[in-house]
Amino acid sequence: MEQTASQEVTTGQEKIPRDEKKKNPAVAKKEAERRPGEEGAAFKYVRIALQFLREAKMELKKVKWPTRKELLASTAVVIALVLLVSFYLGVIDFGLIKIIKAIVG
Repeated sequence: MEQTASQEVTTGQEKIPRDEKKKNPAVAKKEAERRPGEEGAAFKYVRIALQFLREAKMELKKVKWPTRKELLASTAVVIALVLLVSFYLGVIDFGLIKIIKAIVG
């Protein structure tokens, strides 16, 4: 990096006045993100993964979990519907097999 009399800092492709860098934190952050090799790629991905897990944990705390009674009722409804649909599809399958056997011979 080279400094001129007007106190400009060269970062990559553009020149940013040093005063603007002090006033605007977004400019400083942008410059920090451009520095190659400052943090390893593996460390970056670990940091991102840890941030994701922290946020997921916070979201799970907000969930309204069902009571035991609600859970058992929902499970019973699902099992009953699965049995009903499987019986219906079995009857349709059996009927189609009989029709095809009658046609084919």
